Amino acid sequence: MKKIFVLLTVVALTFSCSNDGDDNGNEGPNSANPLVGTWVLTDLRIDMGVNNDDLDFAQQIIAFLQGIDCDLITFTFNEDGTVTSENKANFLSINAGAGGLDIPCPTESETENSVWSLEGNQLTFINENMEEETITVTFEGDNTLIIAGADIDAENFAGADAVFTRE
Repeated sequence: MKKIFVLLTVVALTFSCSNDGDDNGNEGPNSANPLVGTWVLTDLRIDMGVNNDDLDFAQQIIAFLQGIDCDLITFTFNEDGTVTSENKANFLSINAGAGGLDIPCPTESETENSVWSLEGNQLTFINENMEEETITVTFEGDNTLIIAGADIDAENFAGADAVFTRE
């Protein structure tokens, strides 16, 4: 279970950014940069050949929260090269009972700010250690952003992709 929380937290901290609720109106696929906009973690795709209960559980948690309109992790990439995120992963409360899992949407979140640039599919940002880091991102159309699990944490999340959908 700890690995699930680590996955969700690492996805958010990979960018070391946050969401301050500021909407500059420059979001959407009509922007000159395909990353500009608000992106919400909506799925965890697991490769067919991977058999990992922790990844399966993380996928179920994300799906459950999406089903109750709970955005666990949100990134807002602005045209001015700044990014904000809202991360509720550290405040998850998972209750197992006779009726199954109950996962209320956290009311608390952590927010952080950073800067970013995108060259092709190479996203460069300042990480939590205040160091420049570059990862590969993939776009599926205008509204889906994929980050490979290996770029998040190669030891624990290889074989999975974090899927973000444009709001």
